[in-house]
Amino acid sequence: MKVSLLLCTGFMTLFIWNLNAQKVGHVNSVQLIDSLKEAKQASMALKQYEQSLAKAGEDMLVSFQQKLKAFQDEVKKGSLTTNQQKQKESELEVDQNAIVNYRESMRSSLDKKRQELVKPILEKINTALKAIGVDEQYQFIFDSSVGMLYFTESENLFSKVFNKLEPKN
Repeated sequence: MKVSLLLCTGFMTLFIWNLNAQKVGHVNSVQLIDSLKEAKQASMALKQYEQSLAKAGEDMLVSFQQKLKAFQDEVKKGSLTTNQQKQKESELEVDQNAIVNYRESMRSSLDKKRQELVKPILEKINTALKAIGVDEQYQFIFDSSVGMLYFTESENLFSKVFNKLEPKN
């Protein structure tokens, strides 16, 4: 019985000692991404891409508004037959649907471009975090940007990850 109790106490002590020996770190991924030159460049590229898409959409909208105004003016003058009026309404409806479809396509294209630009950055961050975790024997690395309510003695790895991603020359 004493041997069992002694073994249990020994294993519990080893287990508790092992838990205390684990290294835990954290990094704020939002702050890290916002600090990277590559992310800033990606953000500017995405903004330019969005502006170019928006410009094409605005051009479509201006053209539609001009056609609509011309149609309304012709209706007021009474210069259109019923068939011509229905044909113009149909053409305006086609243009309006094209604008709606373009907006949806624009959102999809913008999301695709965002993923295309952000994916390599996130992969580099993940690679850097894994390398630091392995090299410095961290058991856990948490992302503090998603909210950590409480943690004890956790090392902030922001500067290590940032320096690994953007080394000083």
